Amino acid sequence: MEETFIFKHLDLFVYVFCFILSVIAGILVYSGLTTKGERLQTRIRIRNSIEKNRQKVVENSRQSKAEEWLKKAQYPLGFNGIRYNLILGGFLLFLFTYYITFPMLFGEIGKGTMIAFVCILIFGLLALPHFPYSLFCFIMRRVIDYHNAKKYAEVFLLYDLLINEIEMMTVNRINTYNVLRNIKSHFIILEKSFTVLLSSWSNDEGPKVALDKFAEELGSKESQSLIAVIKTLDDVERSTALNHLKGMHSMFTRSQIENYRRRKKITTDLLGIPIKATHFIIILNFMVVVVTMVTIIMSNSRL
Repeated sequence: MEETFIFKHLDLFVYVFCFILSVIAGILVYSGLTTKGERLQTRIRIRNSIEKNRQKVVENSRQSKAEEWLKKAQYPLGFNGIRYNLILGGFLLFLFTYYITFPMLFGEIGKGTMIAFVCILIFGLLALPHFPYSLFCFIMRRVIDYHNAKKYAEVFLLYDLLINEIEMMTVNRINTYNVLRNIKSHFIILEKSFTVLLSSWSNDEGPKVALDKFAEELGSKESQSLIAVIKTLDDVERSTALNHLKGMHSMFTRSQIENYRRRKKITTDLLGIPIKATHFIIILNFMVVVVTMVTIIMSNSRL
């Protein structure tokens, strides 16, 4: 079997062997016609060209649609635009080489090759970040909604912690910086935002600008209202601050109930993705079987 395979594709091995010999001959000729200094300069130029192209690819990947989606989704599983594009491109190249290129080289083109080409095309379309109805965009939307729901839950926790901290105070005046520093350890999603807020509190811009950036990052109407109250904590009495926070807390509680329902729906949708994918594969397999049977029946009827 192995001997038959070798003799059947002997011409391909000859081409590969000739290509390798041509490359070696070119290297030997280049080494003989150039000096050591010229070869060093050529290597430096090639290295600089490769580095510039690499930086250009990295910059383009950072501005890609995949990077935009993954950044909004907080980089799930550590994926960024560069890694996703490299993995997707490498996987598609492997599938195309294994199921399309090799059968074409060895003369084994048939219906299976065409079916494999269509399946690879569909898979690539479903994984494209630029296609708004792709499976990638659907998953990213659900992950983004899930992170937003968790972030709003921590904003709700921020209301409670602020009220508890102020109620435990025995002084009438409030030190907002100390209050925020004391409750920072209770947060996971907002930990990074809190760190940036506290580190920017005493710089030249001042606490109000830092709080404005913090509110912009939170990105909700309830958060904007809460930040507006936090800005005035240093200037009002303890009882006044408590009345403001408790009044807003009841309003935010109602919106948080709706947020919890939305988060449960998002979780259900995410857990349902494997089931939907399985149904899609079953339907696709059924369609392939039907098309294959119809093709065979039509071929036999012609005979």
